[in-house]
Amino acid sequence: MTAPDGETIYDFGQNLAGIVRIKFNGKAGQVVTVRHAEILNPDGSLNTTFLRTAKATATYTCRDGEQTYSPRFSYMGFRYAGVKGVDAKDLEIEAVALYSDVEHSGSFRCSDEMLNKLQSNITWGAKSNFVDIPTDCPQRDERMGWTGDIAVFSPTALYNFELSRFLEKWLRDVKAEQLPTGGIPNTVPVQGYGFPATMPEMAVDWWGDACVLVPWALYEATGSLDVLRMMYPTMQKYVKACRFWAGFGIGKHRYIWHTPSVLHFGDWVAPDVPKMSQWQARSKYTATASLCNTSGTLAKIARILGKTEDAAKYKELSRKVADAYCSVLTDGNGKTKEEFQTAYVLPLYLNMFPENVKAKAAENLVKLVEKNDYKIGTGFPGTPYILFALADNGHADTAYKMLLNTQCPSWLYEVRVGATTVWERWDGLDENGECPIGDDGTDMMISYNHYASGAVGAFLYRRVLGVEPTEAGYRKFKFAPVVGGGITEAEGTVGTPYGVIKAAWKIADGEMTMTVAVPVGTECTVVPPSGEEKALGSGEYTVTAKA
Repeated sequence: MTAPDGETIYDFGQNLAGIVRIKFNGKAGQVVTVRHAEILNPDGSLNTTFLRTAKATATYTCRDGEQTYSPRFSYMGFRYAGVKGVDAKDLEIEAVALYSDVEHSGSFRCSDEMLNKLQSNITWGAKSNFVDIPTDCPQRDERMGWTGDIAVFSPTALYNFELSRFLEKWLRDVKAEQLPTGGIPNTVPVQGYGFPATMPEMAVDWWGDACVLVPWALYEATGSLDVLRMMYPTMQKYVKACRFWAGFGIGKHRYIWHTPSVLHFGDWVAPDVPKMSQWQARSKYTATASLCNTSGTLAKIARILGKTEDAAKYKELSRKVADAYCSVLTDGNGKTKEEFQTAYVLPLYLNMFPENVKAKAAENLVKLVEKNDYKIGTGFPGTPYILFALADNGHADTAYKMLLNTQCPSWLYEVRVGATTVWERWDGLDENGECPIGDDGTDMMISYNHYASGAVGAFLYRRVLGVEPTEAGYRKFKFAPVVGGGITEAEGTVGTPYGVIKAAWKIADGEMTMTVAVPVGTECTVVPPSGEEKALGSGEYTVTAKA
């Protein structure tokens, strides 16, 4: 197609990180320019507004004759390319995806083709942002190692890819960048980017949490203690810093992390409120839950490493933070004082509510979801966990209604309107293909290749397919599909240190057939919908049960 200014526009059909390769006959001194963008303007021209200061342009001065050119010292994030300086009929052009050499070790497929497309979008988003370091986006003037994105995405990433060397290398950078105060910069390597006001002097919930959550995800996937040992001092210093910043106040308020909201990201890009300041204003809830999570996870790590005194100390800290959350931020009967989805999701997923009120809290979350027509209302901290919070608390039907929703905002809305990767913002494009984002305090922040919300992929593997480790490295795992949403079959593979797990299930004529290949040296517990568990050693098995 041709843009109004005469630029020839090419659509490669896939948003990616990489370069273009052009081949043509040229003359000495002829100048060819190639510009890149993720989306088009309504008039068919490239939309480069959201690139901010990134030029995303390759300029080539020709020699005589046939020649092939592609950039060697840069890469771009794009789906579309615009070319000037050579006739389209004389040009051959292709897009070349670039990403670190990470093995694609997992797969997921089910009877719902939109979910299969979502899975493709998740994996393309990961590859696009695994270029030497785990970045947030490959197209605009950042391409930085934002810690918050990989903190929540790492469990999903480790289902799809073998990432030990990739993530361990980056974690060494995290360790090196930690400040004497214990805080972790929001981007690693440090770029000097000063948002929010804390960066990089203070601890920042959910973003700095990467120093705990990424090693834990690696341990669960691989069973290797090395990364836990390497990062343990870093985790200790970080949790100590978080505890310090949450420690102002009296009584139980000393466990509520209530420093000014401008020092946090809060419920980042939550779609139910339009302004950045409103996302940040939820920080009491998100930050307090973060401290409960990091201290509780560190307690488990300490126990695994044989540090029993540390384990007891961090477990008690996590308990006190959970108690403070329920005492100060809820009515004590399962209702949060400020009601929004993430405020319920985090304590439900992290098991912070007392048992006698957990069911009521889950019902209150369901009411919010129903009121919102089953659309997503969570930001970065809540999105990875909302479907688990619902499904694991007796509301799998609600979880599936949210997962399969095709109205904005939802995962499948993006699929329905043609996304080929996961977006940073749920409302990145409206039904007419135009971006509705205005002056919301983010400097027109929108990326169409951003994996954070793709953290839902862990739910696809762990609940829809049903494969989840019960012992690190999958030495023991369960195969327990949560059936719903009209999905009649699912199949997938999961790479483990012992070999590949192959699992599949299918429902037909009221019967569920489950097949699983259990690698040598591992044990699998199969749990059909009836709940009757069956323990299996290595081998290939078929189990049938009532659907």
